[in-house]
Amino acid sequence: MSDRLGGALARKPLHFIFVLDVSGSMMRGGRIQALNNAITEVLPHLKDEARANPHAELLVRVLAFANEPQWIIEAPTPVDQIHWKRLEAVPRGFTELGSALQTLSGALDHLDESNSAFPPAIILVSDGRPTQSSGVTFAEGLQALLNNRWGATAVRLALGVGRDADMHSLRRFIGDEDVPLLRADNPEQLVEYIVWASKAASKVASRPVVGPGSGVTAVPPSPIGDPIWSTLG
Repeated sequence: MSDRLGGALARKPLHFIFVLDVSGSMMRGGRIQALNNAITEVLPHLKDEARANPHAELLVRVLAFANEPQWIIEAPTPVDQIHWKRLEAVPRGFTELGSALQTLSGALDHLDESNSAFPPAIILVSDGRPTQSSGVTFAEGLQALLNNRWGATAVRLALGVGRDADMHSLRRFIGDEDVPLLRADNPEQLVEYIVWASKAASKVASRPVVGPGSGVTAVPPSPIGDPIWSTLG
């Protein structure tokens, strides 16, 4: 695609960040296997989204968390270069979501400051209630994210896994009551919901006009219409 002067149309970076719970409880009921399958299945969809969007260069990062956050893919990587290595849950690992969000906020500090990038898209997947053994509470981590310019304008979506997922905390992460909050009932739903969330986040984040707050003003309808309150495993 070219601009009116005949040159190639520049593609703006769209940072797509998965924040994934690998705490000990993810070992139950095939949850970590389902999460790995979901990410494996969503990558071709993201590649299709990237090819279909001439305005955005889709760059993927993955942050896992249990006792501490750990970058699985730290450098922003073009989606067509991603080769997924399956995650393992941490035996007896905690759910240090606050620390993970604080780490994420620090990483967002290094994004393009010229306003030439789209707002990032962040998808959080968790099956438990946030712990704070690291000394960073969920509220502190979330506030650090929202104090960051890119964190505040990001498209933020969240998925709960199983009946122990803290849906209240996930709702606070999203920050918009009009945005669907889903809870997976089985591995098939987890795959379906992550595919939906990934495609929705990509479409919304790459729109040219972004409002204040989370930036999520017109998320496509969820695959179930309304939030589901059920279990996986």
